[in-house]
Amino acid sequence: MLNKIIRLTAGIAIAGVIINAVALDNGLVKTPPMGWNSWNCFGANINEKQIKEVADAMVSSGLKDAGYVYLNLDDNWMAKSRDANDNLRADPDRFPGGMKALGDYIHSKGLKFGIYGDRGTETCYFRDNFKELDTKSGSVGREIKDAKTFASWGVDYLKYDNCLANGATMQKDYEKMRDALANCGRDIVYSICAWEFQPWMPKTGNLWRTTTDILNIWKKTNEWSWGILDIIDLNEPRAPYAKPGAWNDPDMLQIGNYRNGGPNDNEYRSHMSLWCIMAAPLILGNDIRNMKQITREILLNKEVIAINQDSAGIQGTRIKSSNGLDIWCKPLGSKDGTTKAVGLFNRNSNTANITVNFSDIGLSGTVTIRDLWEKKELGVFTGSYTMQVSSHGTNMLMISSQPVTGSIAKPLKTITGFLCRTKMDANSIEIVPSGIGSSYRIALFTPDGRLIYCKNKVAGNLQVKVETRSVYLVSILYENGVAEKKMVAFY
Repeated sequence: MLNKIIRLTAGIAIAGVIINAVALDNGLVKTPPMGWNSWNCFGANINEKQIKEVADAMVSSGLKDAGYVYLNLDDNWMAKSRDANDNLRADPDRFPGGMKALGDYIHSKGLKFGIYGDRGTETCYFRDNFKELDTKSGSVGREIKDAKTFASWGVDYLKYDNCLANGATMQKDYEKMRDALANCGRDIVYSICAWEFQPWMPKTGNLWRTTTDILNIWKKTNEWSWGILDIIDLNEPRAPYAKPGAWNDPDMLQIGNYRNGGPNDNEYRSHMSLWCIMAAPLILGNDIRNMKQITREILLNKEVIAINQDSAGIQGTRIKSSNGLDIWCKPLGSKDGTTKAVGLFNRNSNTANITVNFSDIGLSGTVTIRDLWEKKELGVFTGSYTMQVSSHGTNMLMISSQPVTGSIAKPLKTITGFLCRTKMDANSIEIVPSGIGSSYRIALFTPDGRLIYCKNKVAGNLQVKVETRSVYLVSILYENGVAEKKMVAFY
């Protein structure tokens, strides 16, 4: 089992500064985990029927096919006491079938089963609502027992909270559960929820919360509230610690939770954009059984999701900020590659123009730009590009300067519009040319400019096998000198 081996990677130097990037490597979540958690929309009011409905909706809505596979129960799934053998157990009234049966149902839908625990004596909800009871709902001193219980239920993901716990033993307690999970007989993703970042967390968990709880607001209104904007700024400086299998977690998504006014759709789109650029876990927190069309469009935009799921696992950062206008950049494929995801983020209350200089994102010469929210090619540009961005909005761009060499260079005319599809079941990109010319030459490049496929004198449609989820450049040259280029995300 992968989880029986814990490997630690060495520290690295970033921008001349040595970062302690020792990280847990248990082979899990090599791209940021995607799924759903019960807390943001249901709080403590969860039950078996409701969770099964959510599992059904994750499939019927297309969320599972888009990559959202973890269905995670948060606090208050457990009974108010352990069983006679001191084991955690499900609340018998709200979860009459028990956790094993619920996990089996979730797995039958092609999903993964996540659960909640706490490193202290009681979970947060039990601490606040059942002070008179000694529920022993926390796992302190019972880490091995509880990890084996979770494994026996088929749990795939553990969110491990920080209530009623000794602050002096935080690191030790989280390491105990890490080791217990590594020896429980099942691969379980380990999510540390201690409400702040500590340098030891990357070697302990697969993901770790970098902030306090996110609220369904745009910006904080008092000392104890944290909105989307606040959490973006708290999470961004931790970028050097992120890597495949180890992720900064700025908390769950609030997209689609319109309660009490909440953020507007434009702000929710920024929420999704910046979480994707920051390579953050995409854990939904809305009632997916009833979603507005705009919520579906935000959550199911596969081109935006592909930025988050890029196999290089690089967390994007803010590279420029002036007068409330930000430019964010996430390298794709490799740190020094020739394709970048760029977010133009307007913090202000009025629409504004934002200009990205290609030299600022490490590109030179002629580039191609694609608008990922509008799903359209914007054209070929040199030097810089200026775009209007709405108040609190974020425009997501894919900018590439990949060279096209050989006979594909210097076409007589460049056109756009040929159809290029991905096929998940066949791990292939299907090329459907526009039909200009009797045959064509095709080249397929990775985001860092590496040629991985080339074929001459192709007639009709073609399927090209690819090995990894990423973004590719497809280039076609017809016999008459007409060329087509298109970025395609395989997810």
